[in-house]
Amino acid sequence: MGACLHKANLFRALRLESGESLVVTAKTQQLNRGNATLLMDRKKYMKEVYPKYWITAREKIYGFSEYDKNLCRFISERVPAGEKLLEVAIGTGYPIADFLQKSGYSICGIDISSNLIQKCRHINPDITCTVADVEHLPFADGHFDCTYCFHSTWYFPRLTKAIEEMLRVTRSPGLVIFDLQNRNAKTIAEAYRRRLAASTVIGTIIRCGKNMAKLILRRGTPVWRSIVYEIPTYPESLYKHFESIEVMDFDVVIRRQDHTLETRNEKSSFQDYERLIFVVRKMEIAAQN
Repeated sequence: MGACLHKANLFRALRLESGESLVVTAKTQQLNRGNATLLMDRKKYMKEVYPKYWITAREKIYGFSEYDKNLCRFISERVPAGEKLLEVAIGTGYPIADFLQKSGYSICGIDISSNLIQKCRHINPDITCTVADVEHLPFADGHFDCTYCFHSTWYFPRLTKAIEEMLRVTRSPGLVIFDLQNRNAKTIAEAYRRRLAASTVIGTIIRCGKNMAKLILRRGTPVWRSIVYEIPTYPESLYKHFESIEVMDFDVVIRRQDHTLETRNEKSSFQDYERLIFVVRKMEIAAQN
């Protein structure tokens, strides 16, 4: 228990450029000074730790949900079959990339986890996938007809940088589509506050107790590090960022409770909706430049 308390130290929340909060310990910052950065901690977690869960959970726990099917239908209705698509944070490729590839699209994908990429190649060898960071996509400008990213933006340390890269590799005219957890929604905000609370000193002590129980009972995998890796987004922050980079042609699509989708031609907080999908048309971006 003493070692756990030593690991806890004093937590503090840092504000990133995009207004996102990340909780870390002063001790971790000291150990990483002049070396790895704060952003690397989250990336390392998503690269090495989270995939151990996701590699089987994506199919066995979440499956091909109605929301996923509606996302596939949404893309199919707007992008002709045969065109080249990029899935950012492709994971294992199941179910969206796999479905779209079998529907006649040319699918490429990237993920920060090599284990997930290996699994993707095994599930569907016809998907071209590679290990890469969304902030530094290894593709030429305008390489894809459509770039999309689902179930993943809340894991990105710098969402605005990721969006700019997705826009860069998409041709004009073309589409960039991604969803996000809406921080204005009460349930999303409360879940985020619980994750922050779990990263306080008291939360660390509780987690250490649970880890000790796992070791004694030999059940489960202890998790000693405390990283708030899942962070929702205020849509207003994206409205502001789009304005700053002169992106004006986009829609916001809401996910209803029955997981059907509805396009809203407005800039709102959408506080009644947990999940929002942004659809950016790059044609207007090129015209403005």
